[in-house]
Amino acid sequence: MTDIAVVGAGVVGLAFALAAARQGFAVELFDKKHRPEKLLEASSNVLAINSSSRRFLQEEGVWNLIQKTYKTPYSSMIVKDGTGMGVISFSAADMDLDELGFIVDQKALLFALAKAADDQTNLRVNWKTDFDSASVTVPLVVGSDGVHSNIRKQLRLQTIGFDYQQTATVCLAKVSKPHGNCARQWFLNSGPVAFLPLSDQLRVAVIWSSSSSKTSLGETRFLEELYRASEGELGCISIIGSRFEFPLRQQQALQYVREGFALLGDAAHSVHPLAGQGANLGLSDASVLVAALCAARVEGLQPGELSVLKRYEKQRRPDNYLTALAMEGFHRVFTSSSLWSRLLRNHGLRFVGRHSALKKLAVGFASN
Repeated sequence: MTDIAVVGAGVVGLAFALAAARQGFAVELFDKKHRPEKLLEASSNVLAINSSSRRFLQEEGVWNLIQKTYKTPYSSMIVKDGTGMGVISFSAADMDLDELGFIVDQKALLFALAKAADDQTNLRVNWKTDFDSASVTVPLVVGSDGVHSNIRKQLRLQTIGFDYQQTATVCLAKVSKPHGNCARQWFLNSGPVAFLPLSDQLRVAVIWSSSSSKTSLGETRFLEELYRASEGELGCISIIGSRFEFPLRQQQALQYVREGFALLGDAAHSVHPLAGQGANLGLSDASVLVAALCAARVEGLQPGELSVLKRYEKQRRPDNYLTALAMEGFHRVFTSSSLWSRLLRNHGLRFVGRHSALKKLAVGFASN
């Protein structure tokens, strides 16, 4: 008998299904996509994985299955106000850490998760298969099917949110100056642009959130704008492969659970990618829900009981809301062209940069 049905085999859905199966639950996973294939070359679809998420993936036997080429540690971070003089830098050494985090290729992570799932006898993954609630009867259905979640719609769980009227353009780029395993981000009036280090010292992943489409620009114009945005810090830039873009939206479900149902990851919440916290929030959801289900089993409770699922919601919703508010605050301050906003962000970055305790607090917030 199946204990849990999971809808959506993205990073969060696969991670939860694997973790629940490893704890002895009988899990069945459904996804309309093909099974992830082994990556032959780096993609521009990367995730910033913090130390908490890395530990979770390590505990579930996934981390070591990711090829080293596709998980790059970054030991420092520089954040600049591209319209002023404000700057703040973080160093792993200053924080007594080995690294601040990892830049991981999402496709490589998905392949590693699928490979780990193959070894779980009580986990069945149904690729290229729709979830049919009428034919599948289980104590708990977990919706991890993205920002437009069908599970959430079927449950009529309300959301609050808005479109940013921005798109994120992503691509791979070659630079002429080594990145030094430093993650760099410039805040412009139109939105932030990030250069994330890859295993090759002369390659980076670019994520540019902007109010105007960057994929419609010719390559020469795009490179000129990219070089100007980066202040030439990484030298000459050339694009590898294609550019892709996706719309940005802030969204929060007012409830994560109903009797027999729970939402995870983007199905429950989505935030602006400017700090790269989306995947980490979702993996935290997965970890907390598995822990709540294990505790309930010891108490003799069924996984779908509302009292059990409310424990998960109570623990995760405040953290996700707080992160969403923080991201929205950063977005508003750093994309405003008003004089007061420019003064606030410049003095704010300098103030935090001069105080190691505040820098450690910021790193701790992003790492847990």
